[in-house]
Amino acid sequence: MALEVVGGAFLSSALAVLFERMASGPVVDFIRGKKTTAGLLHKLKMKLLLVNNFLDDAEEKQLRNSRVRDWLNELKDVIFHADDLLDDIKTEALRCKMEEEDSGRSRINQVLRRLKFSSISIHKFDKSLEPRIRDILDRLQLIVDGKDVLDLKEGFKDRPQGLLTTSLVEESSVFGRDEEKEAIIKLLLADGMTGNKIDVLPIVGMGGLGKTTIAQLAYNDDRVKRHFEYQSWSCVSVEFDVIKITQTIYGAVTSQTCNITDLDMLQVELKKALSGKKFLFVLDDVWNVNLKNWDSLSRPFESGGHGSKIIVTTRDEGVARKMGTLQSQHLMQLTEEDCWSLFSKHAFWNGRDPSLEVIGKQIVQKCKGLPLAAKSLGGLLRSEPSIENWKEILNNDIWELRDEENDISPALWLSYHYLPPQLKRCFAYCSIFPQDDEFYKPDLVLLWMAEDLLPSKSNTTIEKFGDKCFDDLVSRSFFQHVPSQFSGEAVFTMHDLIHDLAKFVSGEFCVRLEDNDSVLENVSKSRHFSCATGSFDQWDSLYEAKYLRTFLVSGYKYQPPNLDFDIFLKLQCLRVLKLSSYNIGELPSSISKLKHLRHLDLSDSSIKKLPDAMCTLYNLQTLLLRACQALVELPTDLGRLINLRHLDIRGTPGIQKMPPRMGKMKDLQTLRGRFVLDKYTGDNIVEIKELKQLRGTLWISGLHHIVHVTDAIMRKKKHLDELVLEWGGKSADDTDDTQKQRDVLENLQPHTNLKKLKIQSYGGTRFPGWLEDHSSLSNLVRLQLLDCGNCLSLPSVEQLPSLQELEIEGLINGVVTWGSKPFPNLRTLRLKSCPEVTGAFTSACFPKLESLVWEDVNVESLNYPSLLSLVRLEIISCPNFVCFPDAPNLKTLLVQKCPKLRSLPQHMHNLLPSLSYLLLYDCPELESFPQGGLPSKLEKLFIQSCKKLVIGNRMQWGLPTLTSLKILSVDFKGCEQVVDSFPDEGLLPTTIEELRIYSISKLDGKGFTQLTSLKELSICNCPELRCLPDEGLPTSINHLEIVRCPLLEQRCHRETGKDWPKIAHIKTISINYEYI
Repeated sequence: MALEVVGGAFLSSALAVLFERMASGPVVDFIRGKKTTAGLLHKLKMKLLLVNNFLDDAEEKQLRNSRVRDWLNELKDVIFHADDLLDDIKTEALRCKMEEEDSGRSRINQVLRRLKFSSISIHKFDKSLEPRIRDILDRLQLIVDGKDVLDLKEGFKDRPQGLLTTSLVEESSVFGRDEEKEAIIKLLLADGMTGNKIDVLPIVGMGGLGKTTIAQLAYNDDRVKRHFEYQSWSCVSVEFDVIKITQTIYGAVTSQTCNITDLDMLQVELKKALSGKKFLFVLDDVWNVNLKNWDSLSRPFESGGHGSKIIVTTRDEGVARKMGTLQSQHLMQLTEEDCWSLFSKHAFWNGRDPSLEVIGKQIVQKCKGLPLAAKSLGGLLRSEPSIENWKEILNNDIWELRDEENDISPALWLSYHYLPPQLKRCFAYCSIFPQDDEFYKPDLVLLWMAEDLLPSKSNTTIEKFGDKCFDDLVSRSFFQHVPSQFSGEAVFTMHDLIHDLAKFVSGEFCVRLEDNDSVLENVSKSRHFSCATGSFDQWDSLYEAKYLRTFLVSGYKYQPPNLDFDIFLKLQCLRVLKLSSYNIGELPSSISKLKHLRHLDLSDSSIKKLPDAMCTLYNLQTLLLRACQALVELPTDLGRLINLRHLDIRGTPGIQKMPPRMGKMKDLQTLRGRFVLDKYTGDNIVEIKELKQLRGTLWISGLHHIVHVTDAIMRKKKHLDELVLEWGGKSADDTDDTQKQRDVLENLQPHTNLKKLKIQSYGGTRFPGWLEDHSSLSNLVRLQLLDCGNCLSLPSVEQLPSLQELEIEGLINGVVTWGSKPFPNLRTLRLKSCPEVTGAFTSACFPKLESLVWEDVNVESLNYPSLLSLVRLEIISCPNFVCFPDAPNLKTLLVQKCPKLRSLPQHMHNLLPSLSYLLLYDCPELESFPQGGLPSKLEKLFIQSCKKLVIGNRMQWGLPTLTSLKILSVDFKGCEQVVDSFPDEGLLPTTIEELRIYSISKLDGKGFTQLTSLKELSICNCPELRCLPDEGLPTSINHLEIVRCPLLEQRCHRETGKDWPKIAHIKTISINYEYI
């Protein structure tokens, strides 16, 4: 039955899935000829259609009438049981089909299996169906009778849908908070207001007012970033977890993930890292705190620099009083004008309709200045042209709701109430996550899919429809994007009030076990369970929740829960089982009893082997084994998982071959990790031909084990974006083998939709013709040819129309020739270990080239007509390189290990006028900078192992004219006996903010006097440097670093060192990475 037929209430979407399953082929075929069962199922369908007519009215009344909410919960429970029954039928039909196929392999087996399964298993299953259906019908009849008692009305209502398909909406502007923002920034930048070394600034306000937003605005302000050396953001939430918060702060300070779990050790390390450093930490969304925990957390902060600040956002003034040292900043509701501006930004995207504006302003009045409410309702009405729908929201009596028990904002309830039915179920499922938990879009979509929350669409995949649902929840502000310190992938979370709404909607059907929970109660109706604690041990209470569909356990940093797998055997309705990061060596064969399982996640676990019995989990859609480093093989019969759509084996080095018959998994969408071939399984490459739905990236390794490929197995993989073809072992050294490898590659021609191609360790002497055919690779954006040492020449890829990135490495026996034809769209070119490069490297050949990297390439010059688009140039280990190009837009230039380079280009300031970053390393013959000086926009200059340059006349460097120069690093290694001192008087511009000096024996005090902007000074590897200059160091310096300078170190000891008076004014000083 189409979704449009079944109204807009939460359960309407569940009923639509139920009706679709009733009409599915496996169910219809299974009950064919079973008149009693078929009749009962038809009766069930009719009763469900009847009750569906009252869902809209019931959903609207549930907030005001707890009896209606109980009625809906009872109906939801019955629908779950009906769905389980139908899934049992579908699963039994699938099992019979698979066993029938297996029995066909042997005539004897066929007879035995038919006798066994037909007479025993199927009969037993058939016998159990009728009483189950009758029980559901009896319960459903009571529900139908109850509608009259509750005075529920029949009928459906039109509701604004507004389903958007954009991936991520633009971040909203902030309205009406300018004064608060500036006040907060002023307090952050002010030092010494209270006399405290560290001050705590609380931001207080009710939920949804934007406390987090204004803290983010201040945190990311450029003035604030320049003022503090370290910054960290911690989301605290309900549980004030000292270890977790300290780990987050330590990770931000050290720029690496922290795995230390011992609090004492962790705090000792954090104290060292913070020593003398001015920091800004944000503790966001603090719900409660006791003084003992706060004192424990803040102990290592005392080593930080004077003027450090901590922002605390909280709803509770009591928390602010306990933690704050500065006056709390109270956020108030937005003015009606600002609230209207925020609402308008989200509601109107294609011009404003005056009639809608009038209604919209009345809706905004009812938001009572709450930004989150204005934003979510604006998203709800976006693209909704119907005045009637706007009026319905305005006049809805939910605005008058004042229910102290559920504390749900009327505005947010309306935003939920008018969601399309399928979005309601997807959103409610998210209550399984702990408050402030962060999640990824692809992960959540796979969970939705496993729970049948996404209707199947004929014109798109389930996953793509799930992406659209996710994007719509983002656009309506149910999900919000959060920055991640360690991941490039988009991370999302839910606002506290939105999370409260999700918990209210899901009710008793979703259970979260968190750190402050000690027992599970009233779980008989629960279908979804998540565990966010390692201390819980009352697992027997889960036996009551025998209809659970979701079981999530993951991410334990302290003590993993002590789980007995027998628990899961009691939960035979499970569809999602997540045991990632869990210490489990192997799964028992009894996992095969979880026949409804769709999603199994063992990522980052200690699993060593998967049982063969799991290959009877015919409903399994997703198998995640990422980073299971102890796993040595996949089950032999993995191909029997014919409904598998996603397999992730990245980070599993022990897997050295693929199981046979993987081609039977015809619905497989993604295979993340290597499809490995060994010397016994090389011919398994043909299995890939049957995997026609593969998309994303496919990585095939061990191609040298293939004896022959006769079919063009990749030509129909139209959904693939990226293909990695990896040979291995030593390069082929005989004619037969090189020809065999060329034949293999010839038959691996991809579909024309491919965007990225990597060919690695290929042993042929020539590349196949399809690699040069612009029609075959018309959409190719990136091409990598790595370690193809036997190839004699580069394929003619110039005319590939979409090619933007080309990398060639290890063409040690071949010739790279340019200039015959242009690369019309190439942006990035990397050449490495290619001894012979010929031809003209001209702008006409590379009209759009932005980045060029040459490493270990035998070239002399880039002295060709102007490379107008070039922005980045790296020349590394090119022994004969002597000359540069004219590149007016070049911003970054790195020149390393070029022993014959004697000079930079004459008139460099004219040829490279946009240059802002210059690194010169190990160019011993480089004697001087060019006449006319370096480009005036240069901001960063690094010089190391350039002996002739640093011992020459440094005054001819022309640095004083570089008024944009901020960072200078000079290494005098090997020249200590020649260079008297540094910096010479008048050598450096006054704009220098950071100066790094290596391997010098004396510092020139006069050279420092004019450096009035200098903030950071590093002196490293100077064993003969005895003292700091008599004139002292500039008063502007706020950070001094001394590393491996033994004579100087003694003189700089705090209070006692002879040079201490020269540096006492500097705020932070470190010696050998220890702050003093």
